[in-house]
Amino acid sequence: MIKTRYLTGRQSLSPLKQIGLIVFLLLLSACGSKEQTAKVQDRPPPEVVVAPVISQTVPIVGDYVARTEARETVEIRARVEGFLEKVLFHEGSQVKAGQLLFVIDQRPYKTALQEAKAALAQAQASLRQGRKDVARLQPLVAEDAAPQMDLDNAESAVELAAATIDRTKAVIAGAELDLKFTEIRSPITGIIGKEEVAVGNLVARNQTLLTTISSLDPMRVVFSISQGDYLRRAKMFEEGNPFPAEQGAAPFELVLSDNSVYPLRGDLSFVDPALNLTTGTLNVYVSFPNPKQLLRPGLFGRIRVVLEQRPDTLLVPQVARQVMQGVQSVLVVGSDNKVALRTVVLGGHYQDYFIVKEGLHAGERVVVEGLQRALPGQKVTPVLKTVSQEKKGS
Repeated sequence: MIKTRYLTGRQSLSPLKQIGLIVFLLLLSACGSKEQTAKVQDRPPPEVVVAPVISQTVPIVGDYVARTEARETVEIRARVEGFLEKVLFHEGSQVKAGQLLFVIDQRPYKTALQEAKAALAQAQASLRQGRKDVARLQPLVAEDAAPQMDLDNAESAVELAAATIDRTKAVIAGAELDLKFTEIRSPITGIIGKEEVAVGNLVARNQTLLTTISSLDPMRVVFSISQGDYLRRAKMFEEGNPFPAEQGAAPFELVLSDNSVYPLRGDLSFVDPALNLTTGTLNVYVSFPNPKQLLRPGLFGRIRVVLEQRPDTLLVPQVARQVMQGVQSVLVVGSDNKVALRTVVLGGHYQDYFIVKEGLHAGERVVVEGLQRALPGQKVTPVLKTVSQEKKGS
């Protein structure tokens, strides 16, 4: 009969057998590691997408803080005194040049005009009578039938009547002008503001503000450039073309405060003749079409304009840039397909690219897709791809 022996919790392997078991396990692990290493070495390098650093002529764009202002703003004031009788507009509406806005009580001015016309008629009658007296006395004085004094008095009366007529005509012109001023009309086309005085109130001549009108189309936008910018562009200012533009397009673009781009472009209106002594800047005024009246006076935004066309500018795709603790870098794939981490200095952006100031050369390949698979010092399989150059407009 064969007896079978089982190990219990109290039984264990001998020390020699334990050492043998450990050696066996180590040999088995080493064989697995070698097989795993061999498998890794047999894998091809990871595939990444690369794009070349390109060199081309790039427009250098300047951004300036800007504000909108009305090209024309008119304060409407009463030019005669009287009680306001009518208000003929709606606040905030568009009015046209010549449109009737206010009417001041006309009765006193109509009465004054009638009195002036009556005085003119009286002066004209006196003139006619004086001329008759002169005509009657001249032959009598010649025959010594009437004293010379009577003729002199008659001639003086004629001259006085003529002067009275001239003075009365001036009074009539003034009365007609005052009567005309009782009807207040818009001097410009634009948007009318708040009604400052209600019907029934007394308004004073040349003092009482009735409302304000601002023109909106075109809208003026003003921004400032520094002394340095002006001096760099002085020759272009002298030639009347300080900001280059694409053929057939206005040079200025307006970016509103919500970062939307105004759909219409602006033209240079004029430049201040002198620099501001306080700020050391020069104001530049641009005119933008505003047919839909989207732009209103007092809006803030940015003017974007091309300052120059810079040739042989290096460009790197924006998607290639990495930023770590404020340091900018890109992954460069060399001719041996090894990856290198390169620190770069980048400037502004153009379309989908950054302008390269330092760190790269034209033709070098940078990783634009698969950044997580591109390890510095390791080889990769680069796949060349042209990055989209569609303008972002930012």
